[in-house]
Amino acid sequence: MLHGGAKNKREFKMSLQQTTLIMLIILLLFFSIMFMITTFIISKRTEDDFKRRTSETAVNNVVSTIRASLVNYNYLSRLIMINDRVVSYLKAEVADKNTIYEARTGIYEIQSLYSFIDSVYIFRNDGEYVSTGVGRYEIDMERLEKDEILEARGSVVISIDGNGSIKKAGSGPFLTMSRAIYDIYTQKLLGMLVMNITGSVFEEALKLQNSSGMCILDSDGTILCGSEEICALYDRAYFNNKMVYKNVVYNGDKTLLTGTIAVEPLVVLCAAVKDIDSLPRDILLALMITLIAFIISAFICAWFITVNIARPIGNLSEAMIHTRTSGWLKKIDTKMPNNEIGRLAESYNSMIEYLNELFNRLLENEKNVQKAEMRVLQEQIKPHFLYNTLETISYMAVQEKATKVHDALETLGSFYRNFLSKGDREIPLRRELSITQDYLSLQRMRYGNVFEDEYIIDDETLDCMVPKLILQPLVENSIYHGVRLKGEKCVIRITTRMEEDGLHIFVYDSGVGMGDDMIENVLGNNNVEDDANVLSGFGLRGTINRIRYYYDFDNVVQIRSESGEYTEVEIFIPKARVKKAKEGD
Repeated sequence: MLHGGAKNKREFKMSLQQTTLIMLIILLLFFSIMFMITTFIISKRTEDDFKRRTSETAVNNVVSTIRASLVNYNYLSRLIMINDRVVSYLKAEVADKNTIYEARTGIYEIQSLYSFIDSVYIFRNDGEYVSTGVGRYEIDMERLEKDEILEARGSVVISIDGNGSIKKAGSGPFLTMSRAIYDIYTQKLLGMLVMNITGSVFEEALKLQNSSGMCILDSDGTILCGSEEICALYDRAYFNNKMVYKNVVYNGDKTLLTGTIAVEPLVVLCAAVKDIDSLPRDILLALMITLIAFIISAFICAWFITVNIARPIGNLSEAMIHTRTSGWLKKIDTKMPNNEIGRLAESYNSMIEYLNELFNRLLENEKNVQKAEMRVLQEQIKPHFLYNTLETISYMAVQEKATKVHDALETLGSFYRNFLSKGDREIPLRRELSITQDYLSLQRMRYGNVFEDEYIIDDETLDCMVPKLILQPLVENSIYHGVRLKGEKCVIRITTRMEEDGLHIFVYDSGVGMGDDMIENVLGNNNVEDDANVLSGFGLRGTINRIRYYYDFDNVVQIRSESGEYTEVEIFIPKARVKKAKEGD
């Protein structure tokens, strides 16, 4: 029966249904947060990838336009170089008005093919030059890098404003193409050609790209055309044949700036497109559908868990609480589903049935114990009667001056007092030795001087606890089956030693000894008694089995013997199982 007033320690805790609901809410919040984080990461990466691809495409388009245009202008410069009137001007001893006019006319005819050519300069070796173009020009012959042009050996040298040597009032930057002119027959240097192309030649190509801003500049950062704000973001890292990407601040916002070399020294820079959609709509729609599907699935799972698990477990818990608070162990009669929870209820009912049966057994055993205690109290009268009777006979022997009778009675009383008193299962070794000494004293009175008892005792062993009556059966076996049969005076020796591995106790007698078959029979585990063990409870084999059972250790006893010489029984108690007597034992 359980106590009906016992307080339910878990009545203030949440139910499984409430826990499931809270876990569902936590799971939804967690998934929603992860969804937003994932969406943000995907959006950011998609946006960065889109900006990277669009910027790279815009740069490549402009680079292609520049290279295609330069091929055409390079071809045009070759036409000017090989024009007969231009060659005549360069070869003339003295440049007169006629040759200058003819050279300029020849240049105009070719220059008119392309509208973006602003001016053309033809320099003679003597420093004289002829030029075309409308407007006021300034040319610094010292800054005109003639050495670089001559080192190119007729190849085109591209620069902006001739690296600062040519300027035109009221005009923007020029793309300057310079090259040396050689005689096609003698390869003799005739002069130089400098062709200036307006920077607006590539403006249309920049406007066609989908970007926030682009520019074309040289390796020193001098702008040719495009956005000056983008040009201000240039650094030497973009002067690279590979595409370079950097995150920069442009118009107060972070953006991606992409750039590469078009044709040395021209560099194209492009800022990524602003205000683009971070994610395509189809991807956003797929993500939203996934989120909604998860939420619906979570609610379905919560409903399933509540109906099939949480609610039946709650009913089972309420039934158990009712059973406990009622004060009696009763079976659960609540209807349960035919699954693991139903089997759990059946197991609980089986346990209740078993506990009720166990309680009945305990009550019956309690009654039997009470009856046994009464019988023990009654039986305790007998030893006390025996002690009192022995003391009376001893007192009478003293009065009659029968000293030996008195000593024998005292020894017998001491033996039975130690043998029967307290009923302890284990006693200190000193008490076990005292019982054995009293027993040998009594046997010596009976048999005379047929044996002598010797004791070699290690003081450290006296307080070790041993099972009661393990030595007396051994010395009894020595007397009856060793000493008496030899027909001469023998020695019975008890030795105790405490060694590193544990307690060693030796019982030695110089009797007739034992054969190997007898030793094997005594140490065997069979229960058949022979002549060497007449008492199954206290005989040699019984004592050995009792010691084995007590210490749960098979190799607890060893017997060494030689027929006609001696027998020695060794009891070994491992150090881990050696216990010391408490104070007062």
